[in-house]
Amino acid sequence: MSAGRESLPPTRLRDRSRQIGALLGRSVWRRLRLGLRAVVATREHRAALRAQAHLETAEQVARTLGQMKGVFMKLGQILSFAVEGLPPEARAALASLQKDAPPMDFALARGVLERELGGDLGARFRHVDEEPIAAASIGQVHRARLRDGTDVVLKIQYPGVDEAIRADLRASSGLAMLIRSVNRSIDAEAIVAELRGVIESELDYRRELANQALFARLWQGHPLIRIPRVFPEHSRERVLCQAYHRGLGFTDFLAVANAAEKRLAIHVLHDFVFDSMNRFCVFNGDPHPGNYLFHEDGGVSFLDFGCVKQFRPEFIRDCQRMNRALCEGDRVTFAAQARNLGFVLPGRSLDADQLWGLFCYLGAPFVEDAEFAFSAEWLGRASEVMSPTGTWGLNLPRDFVFMNRITFGLNAIFHQLGARENFHRMTRRYFYPEEKAPPALARLGLALPERFLSVEMAPATLAPAWVAEAPEGAA
Repeated sequence: MSAGRESLPPTRLRDRSRQIGALLGRSVWRRLRLGLRAVVATREHRAALRAQAHLETAEQVARTLGQMKGVFMKLGQILSFAVEGLPPEARAALASLQKDAPPMDFALARGVLERELGGDLGARFRHVDEEPIAAASIGQVHRARLRDGTDVVLKIQYPGVDEAIRADLRASSGLAMLIRSVNRSIDAEAIVAELRGVIESELDYRRELANQALFARLWQGHPLIRIPRVFPEHSRERVLCQAYHRGLGFTDFLAVANAAEKRLAIHVLHDFVFDSMNRFCVFNGDPHPGNYLFHEDGGVSFLDFGCVKQFRPEFIRDCQRMNRALCEGDRVTFAAQARNLGFVLPGRSLDADQLWGLFCYLGAPFVEDAEFAFSAEWLGRASEVMSPTGTWGLNLPRDFVFMNRITFGLNAIFHQLGARENFHRMTRRYFYPEEKAPPALARLGLALPERFLSVEMAPATLAPAWVAEAPEGAA
C-alpha cells in the first residue's frame, strides 16, 4: 500500500466513539499542560503557547477526522472556514480537510468500481488515473477517460463509509434529548429527522446524479454558472461519473484573484444560491469552498449535489413576505409570517422583540439600501445571537435546518472574498417581484439569456434515486 494512504475508515460505533474520546482526551491534556506552563510564562510567551496549542489541536483534529471520513469529517470542513476565532495556522490545518483528506489506496477504489460497474473496466474507460485529484468525507475523485475520448471524473465512495455514517447517525439518537435539554421550545425530533434524512440521502450517488442532472437543466446556457454533465450509464449507487472541469479551488483562487475577479465571483455565487432557492425552490445545501471551481473567464463550476433540498413554493413565498416585512420595518406582518413558518410552536407565546432582533442580525446584509461588508466582527456576533440564550423560546423549523447551513456557510465565503455590496438592491428581485429586477450579474453588466432574467417562480421537482442502467459492459 502506498505511503500516507488510508485503508478503510472505522465503521463500528464503538471504534469511532473511541477515536473521538481519545481526541477529546488529548485536547483536555493539552489545555492542562498549557495552563501549567502559562503560570510562569511572560505575556508574550503565553500568547505563543496558546497559538502552538491551537495549532497542535487543529492538526490532530484534521488528522483524526480525515481518517474517520463521514459525518465527523464534514464537521471539520465546516469548522475550517466558518469559525473566525481560530488563529490562521489552526484554520490552515483544518483547511486541509477541504482538498487534502487522506485518500484510500487505488486498489480499494478499483474494487469499488469493479463491483459497482461490473466486468472489465477497460470496456468502459481508456484509463483511470490511480492518483486521486480530491478526497473528501464520503468518497474520492479520480480522473478518467471514456472509450470515446471524453474526459470525466469518477467519484468513488469509500468502502464501509455508509456503515460508518449510519453508526454516527445511530449515535445521534440522543441528539434530540440533548437539544431539548438546552432549549425545550425546539421541535428536536423534527430537526434530527431532517438531519438524518439528508445525510443518509448523500450515501446514494444515484440520487446525487439525479440532483446534479436537474441543476444542469436549470442552469443550462448560463454564461458563468456551470454544472458538470453526468453519465448515468457509468454511474451506480457508489460511483458517480461526471464531466471533467478544470479550474482553481477556493484557496488557490483567493491567492491569485484580484478585487474585480473576487467581486464577479461574489455575484455568481449570489445568483446561483438565491435564484435556485427563490425561483426554482431548490438549493444545494453544502456550501463549503471545496465544492467550487473558479475559471479564468469568471465562471464557477458547482460540484457535489448530494445534499439538495426541495422547498414548497408556499414556504418560499412566506419567507419572501417575511423578509420584505423586515426591510420595511413592518413588525406586524413579520410576526404573522414568523408564526406561519413555525418559529414559535403552537400554544407558546411569541417574544416579538427577541425574534425581530434575531432576524435584524440575520437580514443585516439586505435590510438597508446601502453597502454592507461581511466583516469578521459581524460574523463573530453569530455565536452570541444564535446561542441558546439568544434563541430561547424559539423553534427552528425543519425547513430551516439546512437553510441556516447555507446561510452561515455563504456568509463565511463572502467574508473571505471581501464582499462589500448593496445586497438590498441585489435581493429586491426576490422580495419585490413586481419590480421585475434583474439578477445580480445583470446589474453588474453581464448579458444573460432571457430566461435567466425572469422573476417568475418555476418550481423544480427532484427526481427519485434512479440511474439509467446501460447494458453490462456498454461504453
